[in-house]
Amino acid sequence: MSKIKLLLAGVSIAVIAACSDSSISSPGEGQLPTPPVPTNPNPPTPPSAAVDARPAGGCPTGFSSLTQTLGSVELTACQTSGTLLADTTLPGASATAGQGAIYFLNGQVAVGTDAGGDAANPLTGSTSATLTIGAGAYIVGGTTADYLTVSRGSQLVVDGEQFNPVIFTSSDDLEATLSDNPRGFNDGANAEWGGIILNGRAPINACDDPAAIGGTADCEKSGEGNSGLFGGNDASDNSGRLNYMQVRFAGAEVTADNELNGIAFQGVGNGTEVDYVQVHNNFDDGVEFFGGTVNVKHMVLTQIGDDSMDYTDGWTGNAQFVLVQQGALDGSRSGDNGFEFDNFEDNDDREPRSNPTISNFTLIGTQDTGMLIREGTAGDFLNGVVTGFQDECLHIDDSSTQSQAAAGALTLNSTLFSCDVPFADEELPAFVHADFFNGVAPSYTANQNNVQASSTLVGTFFPGANELAVPALNPTAASVVDADRRAFFDSVNYIGAFSPSESAGNSWATGWTFGLFPEVTECPTGTVASGETIGNQFVCRITGTVDRDVRLVAGPLYELVGVVFVGIDAGPDAANPSTNALEATLTIDPGVTIFGRSTADYLVVSRGSQLQSNGSRGAPVIMTSRADILATAAGNDRGYNTGNNAEWGGLIINGRAPINACDDPAAIGGTIDCEKSGEGSSGLFGGADASDNSGSIRYTRVQYAGAEVTADNELNGIAFQGVGNGTTVEFVQVHNNFDDGVEFFGGAVNVKNLLLTQIGDDSMDYTDGWTGNAQFVLVIQGDLDGSRSGDNGFEFDNFEDNDDREPRSNPTIANFTLIGTQDTGMLIREGTAGDFLNGVVTGFGDECLHIDDSSTQTQAANGDLTLRSTFFSCATSFADEELPSFVHADFFNGVTPYTTNVNNVLGTSSLTQVFVPGANENAVIAIDPRTDTVIDASRRSFFTSVDYVGAVENAADDRFTGWTLLPAGAPN
Repeated sequence: MSKIKLLLAGVSIAVIAACSDSSISSPGEGQLPTPPVPTNPNPPTPPSAAVDARPAGGCPTGFSSLTQTLGSVELTACQTSGTLLADTTLPGASATAGQGAIYFLNGQVAVGTDAGGDAANPLTGSTSATLTIGAGAYIVGGTTADYLTVSRGSQLVVDGEQFNPVIFTSSDDLEATLSDNPRGFNDGANAEWGGIILNGRAPINACDDPAAIGGTADCEKSGEGNSGLFGGNDASDNSGRLNYMQVRFAGAEVTADNELNGIAFQGVGNGTEVDYVQVHNNFDDGVEFFGGTVNVKHMVLTQIGDDSMDYTDGWTGNAQFVLVQQGALDGSRSGDNGFEFDNFEDNDDREPRSNPTISNFTLIGTQDTGMLIREGTAGDFLNGVVTGFQDECLHIDDSSTQSQAAAGALTLNSTLFSCDVPFADEELPAFVHADFFNGVAPSYTANQNNVQASSTLVGTFFPGANELAVPALNPTAASVVDADRRAFFDSVNYIGAFSPSESAGNSWATGWTFGLFPEVTECPTGTVASGETIGNQFVCRITGTVDRDVRLVAGPLYELVGVVFVGIDAGPDAANPSTNALEATLTIDPGVTIFGRSTADYLVVSRGSQLQSNGSRGAPVIMTSRADILATAAGNDRGYNTGNNAEWGGLIINGRAPINACDDPAAIGGTIDCEKSGEGSSGLFGGADASDNSGSIRYTRVQYAGAEVTADNELNGIAFQGVGNGTTVEFVQVHNNFDDGVEFFGGAVNVKNLLLTQIGDDSMDYTDGWTGNAQFVLVIQGDLDGSRSGDNGFEFDNFEDNDDREPRSNPTIANFTLIGTQDTGMLIREGTAGDFLNGVVTGFGDECLHIDDSSTQTQAANGDLTLRSTFFSCATSFADEELPSFVHADFFNGVTPYTTNVNNVLGTSSLTQVFVPGANENAVIAIDPRTDTVIDASRRSFFTSVDYVGAVENAADDRFTGWTLLPAGAPN
């Protein structure tokens, strides 16, 4: 995580002892710059250093200077107590010409005096004030009696910045920081000071006066911690602005059984801005909304002792992008519920009823309940991920709440549950949690797209395959979201708090949060430190056999030394693994880079083992060469058009899916007896399990590979050897490979969003009985310089020694764009079958299409090899005819017996921005592979419904942007 300065380099520091290495932690991670050694150090005795953390002009009005010893540091800062009766600004670290910014609270500090519930008629004698806090400031509570309250009519303005947040914390935490021993994320401290309480004039339903009507100026309530009254009649009341701030180690008990929340929003109105706020290690709730209408975005609640997010008393605001992470099961940090949502405990149907809309939340629990919804609340909850809670994911309690659900006023949409127990036990026969979750008619039909599945979150927080498979609901347009609320929300097409394009180094939570993305300081288990640093990243080595589950986290670089095997071959039959089998999983987090030093270095995944390459759009996994790493570190980023290749081996995956090429000539193809030795001495592959799972490869680039391991034996960028369709392969690029980009040696694996650029041999190749599917394949050959121009775009075979060997290669490939410079666009031969549709093939020097061998042509005549809705633009469209019985033009134009082939067009390419379809391509009638009857029914569910040809729809189609290397002129 990026370091943030609390005190800038020019902070006034006098070292009073020979020791000169004390430092103050940054707000984001707790590390401040090391104080400079003064020019005239004449120290008395300990403490070892003096730090002056007052603003350049001295303490603001209302604050006094305070000097105290914290650990080994004599700290001079500013302190206030009582009530601030005038507008006050606390300069931050970045606003004070390099001076410090630490301010202590002494007891309960109030901003202004209560102005009453009616803004039009403020209380006589009341005083309103605004407290403004600059970026980088520390606000510190020294004891459990210290906390900050904001009265009705007054404001708190927190102007933190992404890489310089405002920190509210305890003196114990500050002492640890000053003593160069900053607390980590998992420190168990809490309740060391009070917290923050904001009182507003927005409507509530809990009135101290039993005769008052909820939502009026007469409905007021006494706040927690003797914080004064809140509530009123102004939904748009403005209590200030909270931007980029942390509240840490708070939640003290101010009276018996009255602990403070990290932040209590008490009757706060929607004129208040709350965006980018973290509460960490609070003893009581993280945040609680006591009525009001305030909206919040980008909220992080970590290791909260009670409920992470709580509301009651009629809250009707909105929230989007909420992350909850409970702590380990140690009592103080494990928390109770992720969400605890109520209307009013004394009268479930009290008005105004709690009725928020919350979109895009991720709740990661360890115990209790993910979502406890009770006491008559309504609300719309959508695009959520709830995982790991010990009791259940969902508990809808009380008949009044269940009545809201039945009336459609309480909804849950597009949410993934991953708890051992999804729902609480039923308490009333009229309500069944599973019916509510699954949208069973007639009562719960508003609830759609909810899924129970295992969590596949990557990098702890970011969506994986299962989360991305849940159809999201756009809160800016969804009918379940009230029209007057929609403008608050950001448009999204994903569930959970983070998008698939985000990562630890590039997300809305990056830079300003505490400990969320911990800095890696040592090599993970299963790797060893090399002692080398390249470009400020230390290098961890992976050698030999990965013999246990290993996770490569972002931070270091990882070097493959020689051939690295994941696991030891477990044989072709999962039910009867080989005697010496060793199954392991290598997990690679977003943003990780792996490199090979030489042509002898490559990665092999054995049968029975898995590779989980979990990149993201914003932080792809990159597999590359040492030469590439060194060039980047030296500031010489290679860019797209470099001619380098064959600098390391590549990636090989061995699976147990059926193949037709057997080392044993007596073996029958597609059985467990049919195995084959893989390229590059990578071991055996093949079996009888079409659904075999070798892991997941997502948002991953393989570049500058394809080394020759033995004479005439170059490696492919990725070799899929007998890989099954239980494996996920999507968003993968192979760039500048010397041999083929990808090759499928039998198997049944499916692929989506495959980019193959500047490949030295065939861009996409299959053989040995591949029967998988592919959609959205983009091939861009390089310039005619030999090493990057490539051979064929597609080179498709069945089996070279017996064209009719079974199981026959027979894939379905939809939506491909092949942009060539030489050789053949589609070379289809050696007896393969297959359905190819929605293609664009342009620019190849020899021809667009060559169907070779009589056995292949027989497949075409039988209707088992088809080409439909494909646009050709090559100087020569078809190869010379080799057999008088086959005419390429007849096949292309659907002449009998090729009548299945329709909508194929010869024309001039009108592609723009390298690969974006133009008018001529868009004029081709596309076929929807999701509903097409020529495609086997069992295959259709894999495909995305389309109405266009080619690998992308238009310039706004971003499937190949943000994580790839692309040529100049391409969309970005």
